[in-house]
Amino acid sequence: MGKLQMNNLLILIKREIKLILRNSKSLLSYSSFFFISLLIFVFTIGPDSETLKKLYVPILWIIIIFSLILISESFVLEDYIDGSLSELQFLGYAEEIIFLAKSIAMFLSLVVPNIILIPITSIFFGVNLTYTLNTIFIFFLSLPTLTLITVLSTFMSLQIKRNKFINFILVMPFFIPTVIFSTSSNFFNYDFNPEFKFFILIGLFLITLPITIIFGKLIIKEINY
Repeated sequence: MGKLQMNNLLILIKREIKLILRNSKSLLSYSSFFFISLLIFVFTIGPDSETLKKLYVPILWIIIIFSLILISESFVLEDYIDGSLSELQFLGYAEEIIFLAKSIAMFLSLVVPNIILIPITSIFFGVNLTYTLNTIFIFFLSLPTLTLITVLSTFMSLQIKRNKFINFILVMPFFIPTVIFSTSSNFFNYDFNPEFKFFILIGLFLITLPITIIFGKLIIKEINY
């Protein structure tokens, strides 16, 4: 990436962050959906602490994926409707830079809420501090990959003009590898070779990054013609 493209990327990231701060409804929706959904699971499962501990991570990841899909449109749809997406292209911003800026902004905007939400919700599931830190660590390793896939799926939904449910069915297979490795137990158990799992999650990101950038570039070009 050249110096000009890097400067353009930083400019667009700043723009996206400003828009997020002005319109905080999406983050409020994400946090509300996240917290209320976990509480519903807690009340449904009941007071069995062992069952709650075992189901904490799978439930957490189900809610995270649905929450990501719920708010992803707010990072793309408004720019598409008001013509900002076409205007950015007209001003000379490359499609891949636009895609990357939206993905990075979405990732950064989800960091703070989840640093707060994951520890708080872990209390309801009776999860200890070590396990909670383990969960947060895995989440931040996996979030970049999930964010790229989610943003790409949102652009796809604009292109094919389908609803969120169909869109979710189409992209769900791409979430599965990351979720499988993220929800595997004993991440820090040396007998389980945590280095291998760490590199798998990093590897999934490195595979996902160029593929989503290429397809994101092509889709952004198409939806504005």
